[in-house]
Amino acid sequence: MKKTIILMALVMITGASFAQTAKSTWLLGGSAGFNSSKQGDFKWTQFNLSPNAGYFFMNNLAAGLSLDFSSYKEENTDAQTMFSVGPFIRYYFVDLGPKAKLFGHGNIGFGSAKFGGNSEGFMNWGIKAGPAFFLNPSIALEATVGYGSFKYSDADDATNTFGVNVGFQIHLGK
Repeated sequence: MKKTIILMALVMITGASFAQTAKSTWLLGGSAGFNSSKQGDFKWTQFNLSPNAGYFFMNNLAAGLSLDFSSYKEENTDAQTMFSVGPFIRYYFVDLGPKAKLFGHGNIGFGSAKFGGNSEGFMNWGIKAGPAFFLNPSIALEATVGYGSFKYSDADDATNTFGVNVGFQIHLGK
């Protein structure tokens, strides 16, 4: 009897965890980041906001659309703002227990940057990974480590970045 109860509890926990990233469910959320740096007398700050919406086409595999807004400000200069839109793909590949999953995420975007009255197009891409901690069956907090790159349309070289972000996702049922 005791073994049966334990087995039933494990099946229920696994099922509840699995339902959060099940086929035909929706994913809404995003992440935000802030960086502040100083080198000698040179200071700069950057803020990033990235909302997204996706659909689970398979269990644990979602794809969707991501927006990205960021603002970069060097001390004593005009701020640079960037906006991009593009697809993303996300895969939850390891259960870390009944309330956590490890995932990988990739995205590509196309957008525009404005600085001091000028505007220029760019392309960006990024990859990140980290745990999603489910506070309940619908809401997950995330912490990620990622690598990204963006390149202005007329630039020869890309700017590469490495950073950490926190975010959340809302998992909506069928």
